[in-house]
Amino acid sequence: VFLIEERLRKEPNVDSLFSTVGGFVFGRSEYESSNRSSITIHLKEGDNGSYNSSAWIKKMTGELAALKLTGFRISMRVNAIGGVRISRGDDDVSIRVQGEDLDTLNHLGSEIVERLQDLPGLRNLTQTYEDSRLELNVHIDRERAALLNIDNETLNTALKVAMDGVIVSQFVEGDRDMPIRLRLPRGSINSPEDLEQVYIGRSNGRPVMLGEVASVSLQPQPMSIQRDQQQRIVEVTATLDADTDLGKIYPAIRERLADLEIPKGYALYEGGSEAVLQEGQHVGILLSLLAMFLVYVVMAVQYESLRNPLIILLSIPFSLIGVTLGIAINHIPISMPVWLGIIMLAGIVVNNAIVLVEQIEILRKAGMDTQEAITKAGQQRLRPILMTVFTTVFGMLPLALGMGDGSEMLQPLAIVIAWGLSFSILVSLLMVPAMYRLFYRRH
Repeated sequence: VFLIEERLRKEPNVDSLFSTVGGFVFGRSEYESSNRSSITIHLKEGDNGSYNSSAWIKKMTGELAALKLTGFRISMRVNAIGGVRISRGDDDVSIRVQGEDLDTLNHLGSEIVERLQDLPGLRNLTQTYEDSRLELNVHIDRERAALLNIDNETLNTALKVAMDGVIVSQFVEGDRDMPIRLRLPRGSINSPEDLEQVYIGRSNGRPVMLGEVASVSLQPQPMSIQRDQQQRIVEVTATLDADTDLGKIYPAIRERLADLEIPKGYALYEGGSEAVLQEGQHVGILLSLLAMFLVYVVMAVQYESLRNPLIILLSIPFSLIGVTLGIAINHIPISMPVWLGIIMLAGIVVNNAIVLVEQIEILRKAGMDTQEAITKAGQQRLRPILMTVFTTVFGMLPLALGMGDGSEMLQPLAIVIAWGLSFSILVSLLMVPAMYRLFYRRH
């Protein structure tokens, strides 16, 4: 930990470090693990958006690997936003196997990690039972204990006194009350063999040692037993690289695990992030359709016509051409910020179309021919439409370029609006007048 801290302190972008050695803290619970440490790093503000947390981690992962710390494994990830989770797992990717036997689960988890180790786009691959600790295992010979008249309660009491001690009295000094604990000296038990020499009782007038009725050994045990729906599981987790799409990584994972032999009574399933992604896409489509329907209903009531609202709404699908170009050029995965950007874009595009169609209606009511009214309205509303588009696009430009801390979270939304609105200039000034002329060709 000291070597890693020294290397991190040399980084100009590091503002502060906080190390936890010998375990970790989760919420209000403390978990002891002598072979595990963690370092929380707080970065300084970005230099004009020239780097972000994911890019910094990618750079530092290579530099820490160059230290060649034999016997150590280093993994780095960006902390999630408090209260925001995209899955039931603790990382971007979560693969779970449900079963009963811990050894079998540990074997399956290790095999899954081995199969996914070299999959592009994944890093920090771990499984639940990689971390273990040695525990004292006392195996009682019940027949031998019965012959010597030693019961389980006697054994438990003797072990508790030897290892942890029992409070036998209180020492009072002034206003302070201190417990008096009776136990063996701390340095007297250093191995399982020492514990087997602990006196536990008498049988037929002779002392009985623990080793006469039980065997003591050190055995590795998992730090904790993880459960899902009250069933034991092993969870394999991984972090996605910044440029990896969650929607594309799961088909690759399923392909790698297609021939994995799952014993009878065990089940392999995804930990929740894929289901959350699909649900988010479904909700995004549903919200977009609902927004378009409500806009159509409101405009139909206002215009007392079904044609004008339909002309206006047809501008939305054509504006998605610009959105598609922006997503493809910038390699942005489809996510909830993208759907929110599409909903916001639909509102702005509809407003521009309303401005143009309303002006055409005003000129037609004044007695102009349809073709003349369309041409005149386009000339009169060109400036307001361009002002609306340019002010919104330039306002979104810093966020679309990823400038500022945390901008990468809403960057897809800004890119969708900027690209969609830029293309909507052609939609508002060419497609909407053409559709109006087509719908009113008899007039």
